Amino acid sequence: MPGRPELHPQIVEWGRLFKIRKKNVFFERVSPRDVLDSFGEDLKNYFSLAALSRNASAVPAFRASARQDVFAARAILEKSIIRAVERASCPEFEKVDGVLANNLFGFSKKQGTSLRMPLASCNPTKLCAPGCYAHDVLDAAPYAVIRGALNGWLASMFERSDATARSRLLTKLTPHVKRAIKNSQRELKYLPEGYRRRPFIRFSHVGEIVEYPEFSNALARLVKDLSQGEVDSVVYTRHQNVSKLDPSLWVVNFTLDPVSVKRLRWAPPHARIVFSAFGGVTSNLAEINFLEHHRHVHLGKTAGDGIVCPATAPETIVRTCDACKCNKCFTRK
Repeated sequence: MPGRPELHPQIVEWGRLFKIRKKNVFFERVSPRDVLDSFGEDLKNYFSLAALSRNASAVPAFRASARQDVFAARAILEKSIIRAVERASCPEFEKVDGVLANNLFGFSKKQGTSLRMPLASCNPTKLCAPGCYAHDVLDAAPYAVIRGALNGWLASMFERSDATARSRLLTKLTPHVKRAIKNSQRELKYLPEGYRRRPFIRFSHVGEIVEYPEFSNALARLVKDLSQGEVDSVVYTRHQNVSKLDPSLWVVNFTLDPVSVKRLRWAPPHARIVFSAFGGVTSNLAEINFLEHHRHVHLGKTAGDGIVCPATAPETIVRTCDACKCNKCFTRK
C-alpha cells in the first residue's frame, strides 16, 4: 500500500462506504478459514486503510480520511464477523470448537503471552480510536482481526449462558489457559541477567475484555487456580466496567489520555493510573506515561509532566518491558 499511491483513492472510498454497508454472511460451520473465505476482501481493504492512516508520505487528505474511518471500519467488520458466527447453522458448541481449533492466546516478543479481543468492544476516545496500536502492521492483519472477533463472540456467549453452559465452556478453555500459563512461565528463562519478575498473562492487548466482566473474572480465576497463584492476570483498560473486575484476580492499569481525564472517576482504588500520551502530552495524574510510538513514527514528550515508560522513550533501542528491566505495570498497585 505505501508503494501504491494510485490505490489510495479507492481505499479511502472503501473506508467511507464500508461504514454504511451491511453484509449478510451465513456459515454452516465456524473456523478462522471460513471467516477469511467470506470476509477476505474486506479484511484486506481494512489492512490497507490502516496502513494508509499511518502513511506519512501519502496525500494528507487521504491519510486524514483514513484516520477518520479506520476505527469504525474495523469495528463494523468485527461486528459483521460476530453476527455471522451467531447466525451459523451449526450447534453452539460446534461453533466453540471451531473458534478454539487454533490457539486462544497469542504470543509476541513485545506483548508476551496475551489475549486479543475485538476493537468493537472498546469505548474509545477521539484520540485512541485512530491512534490505537491495533491499526499497526500485524495487529491489523486479517487473521489478527479474525482472532479478536472470534474471541469476542466466545466472551459474549459466556456472558449470556447459564451456569451449566459456562462450566462446559471453561472446560474447553482449560487446555488453552494451561498452554498460556506455560508460555508465560517460559518467558522467564529469557529475562536479562539480574532481572526477575513474576509470570503474567496480558489480557486484551487489543480490544476490551472488560466489556465482558463475567468472562473476564472466570478466565482470570482459571489462570489463578491452574497456576496455583503463580501467574498474574494483567489488564489495561479504559472501560467503565472496570469496577466489576474482582480485585483479588487482577492487576489493573486504568488508561487515560489527554481528552479522557474525566474517566478517572471510573477507576477503582486498586487500579494503577496510566496515560497514553497522544500528541506527546504527558500527565502527572498517572504513575506511568506511554509515549506514542508506531512502526515508523515515534513521538517524544513535548508537553506535560509525569514519569515516562522507559520502553516508549525515544532513545530506547529495544522497546520491550523486559529489555528495559521494568515490570511496574505488571505488579499490584
